[in-house]
Amino acid sequence: MKSLTEKIFLICIILLFIIGILVRIVGIAEMPNALNCDEASSGYEAFSILNYGIDRTGNRLPVFLESWGGGQNALLSYLMIPFIAILGLNTLSIRLPMAILGCISLIIFYLLLKKITNKKVALVGLAFFVICPWHIMKSRWGLESNLFPDLMLLSVYLLIVGLENNNKILYYLSFVVAGLTAYSYRNLILFFTSIFNTASNYISKKTKNNNKTSDNFYCNCGNSIFANYIVCYN
Repeated sequence: MKSLTEKIFLICIILLFIIGILVRIVGIAEMPNALNCDEASSGYEAFSILNYGIDRTGNRLPVFLESWGGGQNALLSYLMIPFIAILGLNTLSIRLPMAILGCISLIIFYLLLKKITNKKVALVGLAFFVICPWHIMKSRWGLESNLFPDLMLLSVYLLIVGLENNNKILYYLSFVVAGLTAYSYRNLILFFTSIFNTASNYISKKTKNNNKTSDNFYCNCGNSIFANYIVCYN
């Protein structure tokens, strides 16, 4: 039987998740008011790829969009495709993928914070994250670069869990997710090293075979960073 304290803790977690989901999804078609030009661009690119297999400039299944001429990340447009196929091309279908990912990141953030600290700190951290104005706005706005923080959060969590449990599937999946961020934010190369070095320091303290784990980790980090550099800047 769970103690009263555990039950209260669980209720608090559930309530925070419910609040976090509601403030990130309810009324996203109306707030923020009207589509940003980049939101509209990503949505139309998704519509064009869905129906014709090309973006609006005629490129077939592009990995990077020309958009207004300065370029635009493509991942969000591809994520929009199933929503546009079901709901049609509208504000809701354009913003819903980002909102869903924002809600998922609440869970990932809590689990990651719980793993590297304790459940009490994780609860407090989640409470602040739930009402964080930046994350709420990011989740309600269908801007393609906003995918980056949530994807990197997921990647780091999968990496830590995969290495701690010697689960190669999660381990390599973390790098797949990290690689996908190259299609959401071109400047991620500036953050890769610091993010994964921080994760590495934590893993080195937790794993028994530090040298082998660290060597494999840095080798894969180097390969991932190099691959993303090629994708982003060539």
